[in-house]
Amino acid sequence: MNLNFTKISFISVLVLFFFAVNISAKEQGGTFVRTIMTTVDTIVTKDSVIAATTVQDSTASGDTSAIADSTRKILSKRELRIAKRDSIRYVKDSIRYIKDSIRAARPRILETYIVPDSMKYERMFVWNNDRYLNNVKFIEHDTSFNYNFTEYPFLKKDADAVYLGVIGSPTMSANYFKREENRDFKYFDPYTVYSYTPETLPFYNTKTPYTELAYWGTLFANKEKEESNVKFLHTQNLSPEGNVSVLYQRFGSNGMLKREDTDNRTFIISGNYLGKRYVMHAGYIYQGVKRSENGGIADSWFITDTVMDVRMTDVNLESASNVLKRNTVFLNHSYGIPIRWRKGDTLAVGEGTITYFGHSAEFSTYGKKYTDQIDADDETGRNFYNNAFYIHPTNSSDSISVMSIENKLYIRLQPWAKEAILSKIDGGVGHQYIRNYAFNPDFFFNRSGTYNYNNMFVYAGASGQFRKYFAWNGFAEYFFAGYNVNDFNIKADARLSFYPIPRGIHLNARFLLSGRRPDWFSNNLYTNHHRWSNNFSKVTTTGIEGTLTVPRYRIEAFFGYRLVDGMTYYDTEGTIHQHNVPVSIMSAYLKKNFTLWKLHLDNQALFQMSSDNNVLPLPLLTLNLRYYLEFELVRNVLKAQLGASAIFNTEYYVPSYDPALGVFKTQNIEKYGNNPYVDLFVNLQWKRASIFVKYVNASQNWFNSEYFSAYNYIRPQRAFKVGIHWPFYIK
Repeated sequence: MNLNFTKISFISVLVLFFFAVNISAKEQGGTFVRTIMTTVDTIVTKDSVIAATTVQDSTASGDTSAIADSTRKILSKRELRIAKRDSIRYVKDSIRYIKDSIRAARPRILETYIVPDSMKYERMFVWNNDRYLNNVKFIEHDTSFNYNFTEYPFLKKDADAVYLGVIGSPTMSANYFKREENRDFKYFDPYTVYSYTPETLPFYNTKTPYTELAYWGTLFANKEKEESNVKFLHTQNLSPEGNVSVLYQRFGSNGMLKREDTDNRTFIISGNYLGKRYVMHAGYIYQGVKRSENGGIADSWFITDTVMDVRMTDVNLESASNVLKRNTVFLNHSYGIPIRWRKGDTLAVGEGTITYFGHSAEFSTYGKKYTDQIDADDETGRNFYNNAFYIHPTNSSDSISVMSIENKLYIRLQPWAKEAILSKIDGGVGHQYIRNYAFNPDFFFNRSGTYNYNNMFVYAGASGQFRKYFAWNGFAEYFFAGYNVNDFNIKADARLSFYPIPRGIHLNARFLLSGRRPDWFSNNLYTNHHRWSNNFSKVTTTGIEGTLTVPRYRIEAFFGYRLVDGMTYYDTEGTIHQHNVPVSIMSAYLKKNFTLWKLHLDNQALFQMSSDNNVLPLPLLTLNLRYYLEFELVRNVLKAQLGASAIFNTEYYVPSYDPALGVFKTQNIEKYGNNPYVDLFVNLQWKRASIFVKYVNASQNWFNSEYFSAYNYIRPQRAFKVGIHWPFYIK
């Protein structure tokens, strides 16, 4: 008889018998059932027809003990012991499997004190982190065609900017209040807008993997004028609390003029962990810039009074370049220890009295290398640098660099609740080690071009809120030792919100007071074209700011005032000076978007005044306008905008640029302005993808030919530009 058939027949008989005698088995206390479950696996594994016959005969007589006796005769003691162990393991494994299944099916919800409950269930939320206290500030993540309409990062943040006409080139925001500064290496200030710092880097928490792909450029332009910008972002959570992100982006172009090709690249890998008590932010940021420098057009006449190809115009420098690199590794983490006043307190995550202990670390390196070759008979190039050649009569190779290691230890006390009127009291201490490298004639004697110094500082703060109507915070920092001894920084912020309309009306106010010694290179520099040895006093800044936002009506208004005593600036020759008279700056802007049926009028107006335009030149009025028709081409699938955008500013002495230093400086030769720069565009929202086609500088030669972005640098000429931004994610 086939052995497999015998096994199947036996099991079938056994199952039928089980149901037949189920009632009697229950009355006998389940003895029969337990015996069958204990021996069935062992009996099946025995290739014996005798075992089957014995069981059948025994069950026919109703003698359950006979089954056990027969089994013992067939199995050895060792086999019985193994069978018992396997049956127990089977039961345990089954229970474990059920528990694991339930655990896997249960939703894994983010539990952290640092995120409001209303945001924990969103598909994705984004924030910035400060390096002093591990605070977070939530920001909007916009992927719509309105946000991606412009490929220029500085136009996403401001109405306009002074830049060298090539994306990725040195840039300075038109709004004085939005100009970013690097306190350790100011020569990276003009490039900060194209990349991120630990404070401006966005961190993500997403329920599903999220990817962004983007391209902006002049696909149809000649190779020598081609512009190409790309972006890749991928972020995903490894758990509800932990996230990793990778970002790569490149801005660059060959430019319109000779020798102004620019390549500005950023690579970032970052991560964050938002636990019940432990919160961590970490990352690595790299930014590299390669740029050929031409010093601008030798004479603006080539642009304003001729129609010749701009590639044929004379420039000030025929052979010069800048290479800059920045590397930053940072870690900011904290751990909260709840204080329970009564045994058995069961407060929610982050509630009650808690003490947070934190540590912040940052290691950064900055480097800049400028090279040029200006022959003895190159009159234009030599005049550009005022015939200043301090190291070599024709060739320059200037290198400067900074290494910074900074550590902070801080503590935060939450006395009562995280949403109390006094919810946090903070304090910390920090140390910074700086190593500067720069050439100095003493280098030939001591063989060392490095200069080291330390900074030690303390800081404190407090914050609180009352529901959603009021919030405030204050912060103070003081340097008690080192190069920046007696420097200080004080700021206070308050927000008042009303809700007579949906989404509310919000008023934000800020006060700031700071005193800081100028950076080391402002006091010490020796290059082929520039040299100085200064002992500048502290720069003291006092300011107030106020912002009113009404989200429902798309209104944002800002007013700011600052008084700067001891302002430093670069004069027309590129030499740094400290102004002895306080300079006052007033700035105000208004953003308001109107909708009239399908017509949209997006307006941004910036008004500024400087008390001394020889030190700080600012345009009186800057406008950024976008007027278009918006309509659906395919319902819920394809939306289109057709219109024009324009940038305009009043006449003023637009800053010039010094390639050797890599900074903007003043000039008093020529005013630019009163000439709109107009683009025509078609902007599409195709499901998630944003796509635009632009005809840039459509107004060229309409009014006049002055389309300058900085002194002797021009904005892009007429060309077609294409852009596509495509996010990928699972809803």
